[in-house]
Amino acid sequence: MPERYLDDGYPSVDALLAGAVRRTKLSDFSGDDFVEGLEVLLDSLARDVPYEAADRAKAIELIRRRLDNRLRIEAWFKANPEVESAPIEAPVSIVGLPRTGTSALGNVMSRDPQFRCLRPWEQMQPCPPPRIEEEATDPRRIAYTAFVDRLLREEPEQAAMHLWDPEATMEDTEVLGLQFRAQQMTMPVFSYHAWWRGQDMRRTFTYHARVARLLQSSRPPNRWLFKAPHHKFHLDHMLDAYPDIRFIFTHRDPGKSVPSYASFVSSLYPAGVVASIGKARIGREVHKHLLSGMHAAMAARAKLGPERFFDVHHAEFVADPMGVLERIYAWLGLPLSDDTSAKFERWHAENASGAHGAHRYAAEDYGLSADAIRADYADYIRAFDIETPKARIGA
Repeated sequence: MPERYLDDGYPSVDALLAGAVRRTKLSDFSGDDFVEGLEVLLDSLARDVPYEAADRAKAIELIRRRLDNRLRIEAWFKANPEVESAPIEAPVSIVGLPRTGTSALGNVMSRDPQFRCLRPWEQMQPCPPPRIEEEATDPRRIAYTAFVDRLLREEPEQAAMHLWDPEATMEDTEVLGLQFRAQQMTMPVFSYHAWWRGQDMRRTFTYHARVARLLQSSRPPNRWLFKAPHHKFHLDHMLDAYPDIRFIFTHRDPGKSVPSYASFVSSLYPAGVVASIGKARIGREVHKHLLSGMHAAMAARAKLGPERFFDVHHAEFVADPMGVLERIYAWLGLPLSDDTSAKFERWHAENASGAHGAHRYAAEDYGLSADAIRADYADYIRAFDIETPKARIGA
């Protein structure tokens, strides 16, 4: 029997849960602590987002997929209970403001076989966990590669905005989304974003580590490389799940990175939604969101201590990528082999800044001012000696 839709065009939580049970013929969601986030997300979709029917259907399908994945993950662990206690060795998370080089650094370090990367195609469908000897022909990988090829044909400007690499570590949106506590900037669910910023994410990251153990079970190694600018909102909440985690923190002039992110985010929304909401509203929401995240990150850094953090400035990485990588590896205490160095150099030669076109944006297009953004980030700029047009902000 099909799910019944409410007046707002979305199924109820109960209908969504029942539909997942019916589709998978499984019934154990591993607790119900994810339900609050699902309720908030549905409410925000209904109130905040003027989706047409086709895009509303895509949002519902995303929710259904995550519920189905929860059920399949729990069934997998019942069949493989020994994996629950498998070790995860010294993970690394690349964090910072978005558009500061997190993707470039994450993608290049993903070339190192010492790291286990969180690839997009495997987190969208974690079960069955990938097998290293079968990855080249894994239908999930093939489907994701085809999706990227189609996206870049239809929207070639996306190549200049983002590095779409099926083999590189990617934001853990789908893993956190299993708890319905992902940042979810792919949708303008502004009231959900506000709720998410204030959440205690400890139990979510415990579930996150559980999924990491599943994914590494047939595909070593177990030293995870995460890349997630949104981790900065809840850095200290990761420690229960990953007690020996360390953070590479990227930096760039927020007067550039914030409007760049507003431009990228708006490109992910349907054109009609952007027109309805307005770019100025999107810019304000993005600025408020990222500023809140930086305040949280600076407070967490003070609490956790400097030994967990390695700072990378965007201009430095662009000018001397191998020098920066050598210092990162020395800090991590990891060897950097000649073969891996050669892979890094090849990647950089093929993907240096501007290699895939120029991302053009202006702060004013999103109701923002680069000088006003820098003023709001003055404490951050001073604390990390961020390179900016200082004379213009009185610093």
